[in-house]
Amino acid sequence: MKVSIIVGGRFHAFELARELHRAGVLHRLITPYPKFKTRQWDLPDDRVVSLPLSLLLQKAADRLGGDALTMRGQALFNRLFGQQAAHYLEGSTVIHGWSGVSLPALHWAKPRQIPVVLERSSSHMRVQCQLLEQEYASLDLTWQPATPTAVVNQELQEYDLASRIAVPSLFVKRSFLGQGLLEDRLIHNCLGANLNSFYPGKKQDHVFRVIYTGHLSVRKGIHHLLRGFQSANLANAELLLVGGATKDTPRLLASAGAGVRAIGHVPQHSLVNYYQNSSVFVMASIEDGFGLVLTQALACGLPIVCTTNTGGEDLLRMAGANPIQRGGGIEEYPAGFLVPARDSGAIATCLRWLAENPELLQSKRDAALTIAQQELSWRHYGDRARASYQALVA
Repeated sequence: MKVSIIVGGRFHAFELARELHRAGVLHRLITPYPKFKTRQWDLPDDRVVSLPLSLLLQKAADRLGGDALTMRGQALFNRLFGQQAAHYLEGSTVIHGWSGVSLPALHWAKPRQIPVVLERSSSHMRVQCQLLEQEYASLDLTWQPATPTAVVNQELQEYDLASRIAVPSLFVKRSFLGQGLLEDRLIHNCLGANLNSFYPGKKQDHVFRVIYTGHLSVRKGIHHLLRGFQSANLANAELLLVGGATKDTPRLLASAGAGVRAIGHVPQHSLVNYYQNSSVFVMASIEDGFGLVLTQALACGLPIVCTTNTGGEDLLRMAGANPIQRGGGIEEYPAGFLVPARDSGAIATCLRWLAENPELLQSKRDAALTIAQQELSWRHYGDRARASYQALVA
């Protein structure tokens, strides 16, 4: 088996490539990133094809016209990279391509009867657009930049042509089933975490610290998280927001008080320190195919509170126990809670339960570590991916 990966960014493709290389089945990783970057994942240069032109054009568009110009050119950038990538597929027996850049590869593979697994890390494109447009409208904001029609149409064509579509979570899987795709066309493979970089440590104070890491954006539901924290009205508590701001962040955090700290972007290697000194991780996303930060938090022993639209349900189910229905759409699992999207009241309820019950908090910390040790390595993810390729080829 010789697997070629096509990815227009980084995402979790480099981790997948590393695991496939370890197993001796990686044919090529085709990426816009330079080889000095891919070496950080122990990928040898002779297994990497670097095609930087599309990435350079995106950066130029961003400098000249910002997000709006970049999004207007996205279909062109994707098509350019995809067409270049298709020239390097000879010798592949399986192709794993990321959505948005894989249409030329799909056209190349079809007459050669080579199976293509299409990676869609977010919900079905139509569902994603609908969820975000609704949320922006509820805030009286314009969804800008909107996903161009050409990008949407390109992805929909990819869905039709792919042999299988790889999805990282139950949330994404349900979004495809809801759009009429048959379940046997989907490969459901939960993502992993770097357990060498994220691990438990001793908390340094007695503050009940709620942490979120990621972009401070509408999509990530930061406004719902803030309202939930404020409604919980906890004593000796803090909400720590770690991540880059967007143009909407000032409005989303306009009501933040003294108990809220937004500290901006933190390098990956430093994130573990913030996780270790926190009590619970909360992700209130409106649309998020799989929040990798959830796996990082669990690996550090943090219980998670997350919406149904994050991929967190997959992680919480790994402990094996059936959820307890707590009312109001809240589901309790050994390692945390699942709450409805857009429900700050449910977030507040879960935070109060954890803050006011140290034994409950500790039991969920223990369950989080159990999940991390059993299921969350990238090695497990790579093994499951290889098994899906073998079944497809067979």
